Amino acid sequence: MYSLLIVDDERWVRQGLRSTIDWQAEGVEVLGEASDGEEALKFIQTRTPDIIITDIKMPRMDGLALIETVKKLNLPSKFIIISGYSDFSSAQKAIKYGASDYVLKPIEETLVLDVVRRCIAQIKRENEEQQQIIQMSECIRECLPLARQRYVETLLTNVSALNNDWFTLWDRLNIQLNPNRLKVICVQVYDWGSKAVKSKEQYLLRYAFANIAEEIGKEMGKTMICLLDPQEDTDLVILHSPIHENDDGTEFGMESLIQACRWYLGIGINIGISRISEVTNLHASYQEAVNAGAYAFYDGYGKIYDARRMEQPYTLQVQDYKGPNGWDTRFVHALKFNKESVLTELIDELISHLQLCCSKYSPHQLRSGLTALFGEIEKKLESSQSSEQASGKILSIPYCTLSELKGELLKVIREYQHTVQKNFRNRKRFIELAIRYMEEHYTEAITMISVAEHLYLNPSYFSKIFHEETGETFSKYVIRLRIEKTKNLLKDSTLKIYEVAQRVGYQDFRHFVKLFKDQEGITPTQYRDIGVM
Repeated sequence: MYSLLIVDDERWVRQGLRSTIDWQAEGVEVLGEASDGEEALKFIQTRTPDIIITDIKMPRMDGLALIETVKKLNLPSKFIIISGYSDFSSAQKAIKYGASDYVLKPIEETLVLDVVRRCIAQIKRENEEQQQIIQMSECIRECLPLARQRYVETLLTNVSALNNDWFTLWDRLNIQLNPNRLKVICVQVYDWGSKAVKSKEQYLLRYAFANIAEEIGKEMGKTMICLLDPQEDTDLVILHSPIHENDDGTEFGMESLIQACRWYLGIGINIGISRISEVTNLHASYQEAVNAGAYAFYDGYGKIYDARRMEQPYTLQVQDYKGPNGWDTRFVHALKFNKESVLTELIDELISHLQLCCSKYSPHQLRSGLTALFGEIEKKLESSQSSEQASGKILSIPYCTLSELKGELLKVIREYQHTVQKNFRNRKRFIELAIRYMEEHYTEAITMISVAEHLYLNPSYFSKIFHEETGETFSKYVIRLRIEKTKNLLKDSTLKIYEVAQRVGYQDFRHFVKLFKDQEGITPTQYRDIGVM
């Protein structure tokens, strides 16, 4: 529950704000009212509200003076200004003083609610950031290196993580870097080699090359290694405080890192380096390094890409590449129906579209957009009846240049088709084995689960593929199988009806007769009589 104080010299305004809005439904408690700034200050001394709605023009102490006094006291209250059109310049001045927003008279309930909700959202964000600081402080007590790592990772990846207390935390964490001179170096593994097929092996290798990076970093001067959680663009970040503006030691050290990773670990890495900036721009520098490294999509992986040599400085990018209109739907259709010539044409169309978009999008936007595009394609394939074969990121975009993309995509598609065909053959084989087992054991109390266990398959998966391959459910298939066996026995034997029922797996005679009649339209006795005649 958030708290609210209403300050206005007009009683009807205060009462209107208090009574016309369902504050309880908004999670807000109205603590009280005040007729001017001085009365509001006395109230605030007993309890500080989260939000203060105040008029600008009031006797004794006006709204601007109230805001200024509260801010000097370092109280966290958010101010919403009530202003007439004639006081619009004063409202703008209040915003400069620290007010969150303003509402023009005559006051509309919807506008007030909208502004209050924005204030609540801002308070929530600040509380979350404060909670992060508390958690980081706890980490300091537990493990200083781990706390340092988490703090820097937060600054790199969260644009709103930096606050007024950053210098205190930087000092307490004993980060031996110059906060006014920082380079962000993003290291991306594009080739895990033959030693890291599984994610666990990749996890171990990431720590191995982090250790190598730490050793090389010592030779470069002041550096800090930050091993990020696995991401599409970055596996490791190196923070570096170069002494000189044109510091060639950074690139020399990164060349050594590329060679060491290939030589000792058998992995290929790609590197992007930001310009020198301050800690207040650390998130932007991280994005700049990521975008610099993404130029490998044009010029090749396994190199160093420095933002200083980029044609244009990095700017915030809002939208990634989406691909040609409707291309993903056409591609899925061609892939599902194995239309080789159409697939080749579609890939040519995609490559041409990418080349046309090079001037509109950065290479990072193109690469990220492609990854998202094929992620959606994989989801569409998985949602179709026979596409569980597409799972396992078989359609992931390989790390290659734009000029190599057509050939690499064709390889990916052929691998996908090979997997589909292999799984399709396996499905057929499983159903054949299931039917053979049912033919041999139909006289017993067989169930879908018992047959699935016999084949070492998950029952849900077995039920799905059985229905897809035979066109009917397992239970209906068993009934049909037993009825066919019953008809043969009725024709070719003199067994009594109840004996026939037992022979085909039914102990309940009445249930057997009902199933037979539902299936054939007549009773077993009538069927035998017709057969004899």
